[in-house]
Amino acid sequence: MTLDQIMIQCGAPSLCGIKPGNMFTVSQKRYSASRIRFWKKIYFKQGILLKAFKTSNNLVMIFSYNLIWIRQILDDPFVKAYLRGKDYPVDKGSFAVLNRLFKNLKNSRGFPHEVGIFLGYPLEDVICFERMQGKDCKYCGYWKSYSNPEEAKVCCCKYNNCSQMCKKWFDEGLSVPQIITKYKKQTEIVA
Repeated sequence: MTLDQIMIQCGAPSLCGIKPGNMFTVSQKRYSASRIRFWKKIYFKQGILLKAFKTSNNLVMIFSYNLIWIRQILDDPFVKAYLRGKDYPVDKGSFAVLNRLFKNLKNSRGFPHEVGIFLGYPLEDVICFERMQGKDCKYCGYWKSYSNPEEAKVCCCKYNNCSQMCKKWFDEGLSVPQIITKYKKQTEIVA
């Protein structure tokens, strides 16, 4: 897959407005700073911010997120309490919190557990994953679900379908705005 195909497939759920954030890695061989600048402009036109940074293992991590949605998540008092317990500067605003997350992602050997919150996973599942060390979940998809496996299955299926459709349409030559419009029309018909 090209970097462009990866960007559209892996970022599709946030681009289409069904997920607050997406996170994925690409090898440094596939990474292109000029293409990331291009994609930042495309994502920004859709209300999505994009952060790319090198990690320690020759990979580039790409994090796309809807800042408005992230702010809503961070307004939840339970999320604030959880993040405060992990030394996040929750009283300094969303950019300070996101900067701490990016620093933690860049410097961590694994993923800090709290990243799930920014990807739209239920707080209860994030906490249980950490407590259970990733074991004994009830369903495993985009995340390990402990609290509501049926809802997680539906959600993960929705994310997968979105990614597959968007990549297909992108490969057929549709622009990102056309893809988003087509996706929204498709999901209105199904609903």
